[in-house]
Amino acid sequence: MRKKVISCILLLCLTVISASGCVQEEKEVIQQREETQNTEPSTKKDGGKYRIAYVDYDEYLPASQQLYYILSGLRSMGWITCEEFPFQADTMSTEEMIHALAGMDLGEYIEFCGDAFYYLDYDEEEEVQKGLYYHAVEKKDIDLVLVFGTSAGKMVKDMNLPIPMVNFSATDPVASGIIESSAGGSGRDNVWAQVEPSMPLRQLKYYHSIKPFDRLGIVVYGDETVSGVPDIEQASREVGFELVKYNLQEVNRETEEESEEYYKTVEQKFRELCTEDIDAFFLTVGLINDLERLPECLSVFYEKKIPVYVMDDTNTVKNGALLIISTYDFENVGYFIADAMAQILNGAVAGDLPCVYTSSPYICLNYDVAKQISYPLDIKFLMACDEIYTDRIN
Repeated sequence: MRKKVISCILLLCLTVISASGCVQEEKEVIQQREETQNTEPSTKKDGGKYRIAYVDYDEYLPASQQLYYILSGLRSMGWITCEEFPFQADTMSTEEMIHALAGMDLGEYIEFCGDAFYYLDYDEEEEVQKGLYYHAVEKKDIDLVLVFGTSAGKMVKDMNLPIPMVNFSATDPVASGIIESSAGGSGRDNVWAQVEPSMPLRQLKYYHSIKPFDRLGIVVYGDETVSGVPDIEQASREVGFELVKYNLQEVNRETEEESEEYYKTVEQKFRELCTEDIDAFFLTVGLINDLERLPECLSVFYEKKIPVYVMDDTNTVKNGALLIISTYDFENVGYFIADAMAQILNGAVAGDLPCVYTSSPYICLNYDVAKQISYPLDIKFLMACDEIYTDRIN
């Protein structure tokens, strides 16, 4: 059953209390919007369209949502002139979106190259590199590579292609080596990466402020920088909690049998963590992509009244995690990324453009889970939540 936003009665109460003078102190909105130049749509010098390749990691809903708002940003600036897209923010995978765009007339300025789309988790890395090299160097029919996430960003950056790369939604582009710096540009002429300053650190400070924990459990899937481990370790030092960390190697989860075996391993790790005296769990990127399995996987924590906080993807809260402080500002972040793309296509050096955008926090709570584990729900905290999901009518 789809979770519903908590009842109108509660929302009305919160509105009345808010009007009486309560302030959402938890939600400081810090927007870093730089003055931009040279974003007017243009064609190539020969009058042709700029062609864009796309590299992703796997079928991941937040990637589709963010891509949609990047496209919307390009359309609002006039680079895309079609009246509407044949999809919404959460109705297609990025692969389906790119192939739909490749078959459309988007106007006179840009087009997407349907045969230059790659999933790094499903395609052999060597084959992805060969494909990109063929398009960028041999055929010379792409002008920019749009890349989602850390793993794909690192791979494309290491190729040193003669065309610019625009990377978005990497956990920490500096720590992972995608860019050299986030201050005053990336430090790499052909690489630009969107930087969200230390989101895991900001999240964990907030989670700890609501209900302090002494021992935080995490299970890290694959590359530790993708899961924000450096920031999590920094948070443990600054906030003052102990980190209990298990690691899982990346495995193929494409077949039903492989997926079944993988999630058995995840559940076993969760059971082991519960014997380690943890009093909170932080769900990191890529660990559980099958949301139908989420409630069963997390039940071992809830049996012991252990809250499950989330690093990425509000959909995990809809489907059984407790709480997320999300960078859900997809529309403005999408415009920020589209703005960078526009400047680069107009000749700006990718490495000279500002990378940092600090999103306003977007707080989602699973009310039913909170009640199940007796999580503190004072009125000030509830007022700070943007979405509260429940099957209950209160």
